Amino acid sequence: MAQFWPFKKRSQVENATEDLNKRKRSAGEGNMFNALQSNDPTLSDLRDDHIWSAATAATSYLNAGNVSLSSPSRYGLSQGLELQSWLALDFWAPNLFLKREISRKRWWVSSLHGIYSSFPGLNRVEQGKDTFLADSLSGTPLVISLRNQLLLSRPFFDKLDCNPHQPYLVLSGGLAVDYGIPFGDEDVFLEEQHFFTPRSASYLGGGWLVTFSVRADWEILSFLYGRGELRVFTGDFSSRFSLEQQASVEFFPTGNLSLSGGFLTAFGKIGSSRASILPFFNVSLYFGKRQGRKRGLFEQRMF
Repeated sequence: MAQFWPFKKRSQVENATEDLNKRKRSAGEGNMFNALQSNDPTLSDLRDDHIWSAATAATSYLNAGNVSLSSPSRYGLSQGLELQSWLALDFWAPNLFLKREISRKRWWVSSLHGIYSSFPGLNRVEQGKDTFLADSLSGTPLVISLRNQLLLSRPFFDKLDCNPHQPYLVLSGGLAVDYGIPFGDEDVFLEEQHFFTPRSASYLGGGWLVTFSVRADWEILSFLYGRGELRVFTGDFSSRFSLEQQASVEFFPTGNLSLSGGFLTAFGKIGSSRASILPFFNVSLYFGKRQGRKRGLFEQRMF
């Protein structure tokens, strides 16, 4: 009778091969080309790009990406082209972004372009079902917001590592311009809060927002990453200037699941407060495989 997974019984040859590979890895033995690399073929296509966060200039592998709770979910449409969305916000503010690699040399350069709208969230406020971004409003304005961003990243590689094309540190910078376009004359009342007020103009159709950012992504261990970002906001909001800092660690209990924890701190004269702090938590599920032949056989710069 034919055997089907998960009821298929493994042959003695398959069990012996798996046991041999495990013993070779524990003994530090690898394949004939690289003694530090596993001889197990099932490990050769595992994702190795976890250091490249959504805020860096790199894009996801083709047909690979992640689904995340508190950070952008990503999907690689093609080499150098990536689709992004903050899925946790889609219920209140549907959003969609496209990131495209421009250059991949010593400095990696990408551009990100997107559209989002706060209309569903504001509509729930008007109906008394929510307090998203606003306490009350006379009508529900239709707002379409646009984002254009330039991203630069500088990877640092360890020449002594067995994978010299995978960096242990990535420094990045970004410049983003958001603009909200209102279709209507309704006024929205918004309480002054650190994490909402700087973004209010673009979300509510009241003008423009400029964001400068610098960040670092560090591979502490193969399963542990440290991430930090500093954001400066300026635009059409009450204080005209605000600063945010985010720091977190990302832990991989398995190769395709990560847990992140950290905090966000905001500074600036917003209402009666000059500083605020919030905890940060994220869960990400990674899917897809790394490229088998990265950027061509003789290309030097690879993931």
